[in-house]
Amino acid sequence: MARIIDTLAARTANGQQMLEEAGCGGSCSTPPVSAARLMRDAAPVRVNGVLVPEAEIAREVQHHEGATIEEARAAAARALIIKHLLLERASELNLAPAPEADAIGRWESDDEALIRQVLEAEATPAPPTDEECRRVFAHHRGALPENYENAAPIIRDRLMARAWMAASARYVAGLVRAAQVEGLNVMEGGGA
Repeated sequence: MARIIDTLAARTANGQQMLEEAGCGGSCSTPPVSAARLMRDAAPVRVNGVLVPEAEIAREVQHHEGATIEEARAAAARALIIKHLLLERASELNLAPAPEADAIGRWESDDEALIRQVLEAEATPAPPTDEECRRVFAHHRGALPENYENAAPIIRDRLMARAWMAASARYVAGLVRAAQVEGLNVMEGGGA
């Protein structure tokens, strides 16, 4: 789920880049930074009047790349702002966490479940049409199984994944635009 939030942090409502790619999926080499180091150099971040604790940003920054620590901190803060907004929306919708397991048996945390539930309730995209799938099949024939019936499920899954990311990004961009964020210019991907 963190990777979804990172990806959403990097998109705008119209599908263009809102922010630089924020997440490294936990495989980056950026070491954790002490909360004291970040607090000394950065303005406090608030979203809808709620302070995002610097210690939480410091814990999150290890999952984000940046040319400087300030860029990595900004990426971490953006991800936490988005998480806060999605959890705030879950509360407004009176959702209760209903964690699910993935294909290999890993269970979502309560926060991940709530975020998924919000996106399922309010950002569900339309499934790809057979015509769209056939267009992709015709265009990428060499990279797919020989007949359409075998290729269609693969194509449909990939198109649906893209549609989910685009719909979720539009939804999150709307939440960000409507939010009151202090201490970070979320829309430009920069600092305060």
